[in-house]
Amino acid sequence: MRHMGPASRSFARTTGVVLLALLGGCGGTALLTKQDYAPSVRALAQGKVDDARASLLPLGEQGGFITTMEKTYLALLQGRPEIDELAHFATVVENQLRYKVSREARSFFYLHTPEDYYAGEHEVIWMHMLLSWGYALRGESEKACIEARVADNLLELSWRPAGRFDDPAMRLFVAALWAMCGDWREARVDLRAAASLDPSLGWTRELSDRETPPAHLFLILGGVGPEPYWDPQWSVTPLRSGRKIGFRLGGMKSNIEIVDSRGLRFKARRSPDAMAWYERHLVRNNEIQDLIEDSHYAKDVVTEGGVATAKIGLSTAVGLAWGVGGTVLGGAIAYAGAKAGNGDAVSTGLVIIGAGWAKGWDVMSGGARESTRQFRERVDPSVGYRLVRFLPDYLWLAWGDGHLAYPVEVRTGREARLASRGVVNRGNSVSIVFVADVRSSAGSSGGGKY
Repeated sequence: MRHMGPASRSFARTTGVVLLALLGGCGGTALLTKQDYAPSVRALAQGKVDDARASLLPLGEQGGFITTMEKTYLALLQGRPEIDELAHFATVVENQLRYKVSREARSFFYLHTPEDYYAGEHEVIWMHMLLSWGYALRGESEKACIEARVADNLLELSWRPAGRFDDPAMRLFVAALWAMCGDWREARVDLRAAASLDPSLGWTRELSDRETPPAHLFLILGGVGPEPYWDPQWSVTPLRSGRKIGFRLGGMKSNIEIVDSRGLRFKARRSPDAMAWYERHLVRNNEIQDLIEDSHYAKDVVTEGGVATAKIGLSTAVGLAWGVGGTVLGGAIAYAGAKAGNGDAVSTGLVIIGAGWAKGWDVMSGGARESTRQFRERVDPSVGYRLVRFLPDYLWLAWGDGHLAYPVEVRTGREARLASRGVVNRGNSVSIVFVADVRSSAGSSGGGKY
């Protein structure tokens, strides 16, 4: 297929998708879809964490890994360590962690949850990071350090380096968690690891070189999580390539300004984004579930493809009827007018012919567009793609010493949030703040404390 022109590639891609429609759906009706999450995503994009969580709570899949993670994360953004449900979940599944080595994925671990979801590496690590954060907010430093250690252990699994899952943004988050629970030595280890993973993070070495922690450490979480989208492609395996999806991160990666009430400013440095988490998630998902998904997806494509074809055929027939009917009626009027020497009647007949075919074309093209839209909606695998949503696209770190005058404001060009004093351990404070940092959050009001 390398020598196909753009038009041929487009035709092949569309044809492959239609043929694909052999395989179907993304799970049962009880599973949440992209549309179900839309109100929560919109609210979070406007910085309205309360509304985002309120929109999520009445939805289905309650008690499962995904929704438990999402509710816990949103509560933590509000400064509420409501982690008991997640802690219980972690205890129940702690012996179900599995490992997989393959030529394609090199190595990965996953958690097969009770609701039959295969949690990815970044999600399992985030589970322990959220628990560490929550325990720190509760003042349970020992438990917070234990969960930070588990997260580090998962990042340090002794697979071959080329296949091991490790991530600089996660290392920076865990470093902040170590600072929260009062172990600066471990925080320095993760800061150095982040710099080793990404040479652009040279500034982390500056922070890791400190023998003592900064008096004030700010961790700012930016973005509202990825948007999955359908990205069908042509290949020799059309069932799998036709249900291929991709991810878009909406975070603007703005410059952050942190200012206390007396005008003292802190410089914030940004981590790499989270796209690697979701690319890895896709690799892992494909490795585990390709055969399962193939069999399901094929059913839907055949069913929905047949429905779409029938609808297009019906709209074509109706459109042709309009055109032929207009031609018969208009032709008769024009013929009669010509015989009578009535030029107006001839013109009217021609107008009727043209209007009939115009209406017919509108019916045919409109029917084809609507049928194609409905077909795409029903076989689009991104609609029901399962993942933990809302996790940040990236983060910033900022730090400083000396006296800090609260309130402290965290600003982008589009929004401003207030940072509370956060967790204080051994005289040092660590504050975690959320900023949406997406275009749709423009004009939102300044937020409260988190």
